[in-house]
Amino acid sequence: MVLVLALGDLHIPHRAADLPPKFKSMLVPGKIQHVICTGNLCIKEVQDYLKTLCPDLHITRGEYDEDTRYPETKTLTIGQFKLGLCHGHQTEILLSFSEAAKGCTKDLQFDAFVTCDSCGK
Repeated sequence: MVLVLALGDLHIPHRAADLPPKFKSMLVPGKIQHVICTGNLCIKEVQDYLKTLCPDLHITRGEYDEDTRYPETKTLTIGQFKLGLCHGHQTEILLSFSEAAKGCTKDLQFDAFVTCDSCGK
């Protein structure tokens, strides 16, 4: 079994001091095979922490990330599945899922589209 942690919009330290303790206690290094993050980690220390859980870390850029080197979109393969990854602030909230996926990923082919943007518009 492959265990994938998908998360985003952590906003640490701007909106939260850290991950919730109950959630953090479940994150054991070596158990997770892939970490995918849709952005808004905000600071490098959060990326460093996620790397301690799993070296296979994939991040796309949210509008509040200090590290501007994160890509806007990313496509990756985990097992037999091809995933499209995008934060989502690039799309309008009223777009349908298929329109958002098409606009954000520009004709990339994938089996699942992982996005978030809990910030609202």
